[in-house]
Amino acid sequence: MRTALAGRSVELHLQDGMLQAMFIDGFPVNEPLRVGDTIRSLVGSATGEYSFEAGGISHHMNMPMTELIRDVVSTANIPEQQLPHQDTRFEWQGNAAQLQVPEALRASWNSVAPMVRMGASANDIASQLRIGLPEARVVLYRLRAAGLVTPQRAAGVFHDPAAAPAVGTQPSYAGVPSMPQQPQTQQVGPVRRLLNALRRLTGGNA
Repeated sequence: MRTALAGRSVELHLQDGMLQAMFIDGFPVNEPLRVGDTIRSLVGSATGEYSFEAGGISHHMNMPMTELIRDVVSTANIPEQQLPHQDTRFEWQGNAAQLQVPEALRASWNSVAPMVRMGASANDIASQLRIGLPEARVVLYRLRAAGLVTPQRAAGVFHDPAAAPAVGTQPSYAGVPSMPQQPQTQQVGPVRRLLNALRRLTGGNA
């Protein structure tokens, strides 16, 4: 996908519906949170041209493309007021070390857990893990919904707990509570058409 991310190019290596490798301007991206963040950016704001090309496949990962796209779409309509404030610091829930982490959150938890053990905000996570602030806020939202993190009550900025998901909320998909769908009003761009094509190729709904 040429000039897809603010002028940068993205290359996806796909095989049998699985994302095997991702490159941004020729540099590999392997960290699961950065992969998810890139897919979120492609779905939400990418522009440019794309093409399908047959060729050699690099094998840096093995992630279902349909699941990646579905995960982004399922969190795209979370109301703004339910996402944590970017400066609110979160820490481990008291017994998080003993809790069973849902499989869908395991990669996120492995990346974020060392940071939130002593307290970290979405700003901290975005900066240290080199992901977008929207992705960092969604990650903290999902970890809180799973009962793994809680806001530090002494934080300088504290998001209204009534607007956040209650601990123990039952997930509808990948650990994320169901949210009302918002009507689609944006014109379908070339990258969105590519992602729709990928979903059809991998068995998802267009």
